[in-house]
Amino acid sequence: MLVRGQGTRVWDADGKEYLDFGGGIAVNCLGHSHPALVRALQEQASQLIHVSNLFFHPKQAELAEELVQRTGPGKVFFCNSGAEANEAMVKAARKAGAAQGRFEIITTLNSFHGRTLGMIAASGQERLREGFGPAMPGFVHVPFNDLAAVEKAVGPRTAAVMIEGIQGEGGVIPASAGYLLGLRKLTHEKGIFLLMDAVQCGHYRTGCFQSYERILREAGEKRVFLPDAISMAKSLGGGFPIGAVWLGEKLMDVLGPGAHATTYGGTALACAVALEVLRIIRKENLPENVAERGEELKQGLRKMSGRGWVGEVRGFGGMVGVTVKGRPHAEVAAQLALAGLLVVPAGSDVLRFLPPYNVSKQEVAEALRKVETTL
Repeated sequence: MLVRGQGTRVWDADGKEYLDFGGGIAVNCLGHSHPALVRALQEQASQLIHVSNLFFHPKQAELAEELVQRTGPGKVFFCNSGAEANEAMVKAARKAGAAQGRFEIITTLNSFHGRTLGMIAASGQERLREGFGPAMPGFVHVPFNDLAAVEKAVGPRTAAVMIEGIQGEGGVIPASAGYLLGLRKLTHEKGIFLLMDAVQCGHYRTGCFQSYERILREAGEKRVFLPDAISMAKSLGGGFPIGAVWLGEKLMDVLGPGAHATTYGGTALACAVALEVLRIIRKENLPENVAERGEELKQGLRKMSGRGWVGEVRGFGGMVGVTVKGRPHAEVAAQLALAGLLVVPAGSDVLRFLPPYNVSKQEVAEALRKVETTL
């Protein structure tokens, strides 16, 4: 039972201190109780909290502009969570394809897109649908990082392909650069849309604004890549609930009043906090910091690969996954917690290390020492 947090540390009800590398499941990008974020929340709460989308308020436009500038020409729709952002993205693709009878969305095995009825159908994990059937129709699942499988699955009813840049809940599995570029080329040729679920891997989590930018940069790839829509949440609000979907030029005018809405989406309070998150990230040069600290974390973990429970290490920046050998990953997570380090299980055998972007070199070294004690 956690009762207090400051920076990269949290304390439980018994006063025990933990190094938090779970980050609220990739949400707390600035750690806990960042003073500037607390001030921004307090100041906005004293002025205006919520008016609904029936009225205009400037913070929403300012945040939309910031996101569009970082992405590409388009528009932004605000909601409350990653699942809602993915639902809006799928609705836009279906709406655009309706006149041609296109409604199917191709997603990948092992993917995770949320826990609404629509998004458990979209996710490529059967266990998510158990007990909630019948599943919503209109989703086709193919293997991840397999371009030929996508091409084979595209048909006259296909409206879009939706993937994560890095499968998060599936086990921190990055898309390859060739897969991303191949999907973009294929979807262009077939006249369908490419949708990116960046809820967990986006918003500077990898050291770049979007994970596909980091993946392409690591591969030395110079070709331009821009999907047709991108869903966002988690780190977008740094702990305050907010979701968003960026819709590119082909989709940005598909949804309008009467076609899609949400009561709480893009409140003045949520947008003020998200704007402050972006300001802090820029002011403190956090993309560079999380990229460097992430490499130190990966290298330290890789030195332990093959010892005890530590298997393969993968990921980028503040999103690093380690496969667990020899025992259940949840059991190892519990042992790490006893050692004072919080991490998050993923897939069937992976532990996620999701530190805040302002994590220090010393805190990474401390986390590695705590891993060492569990070996």
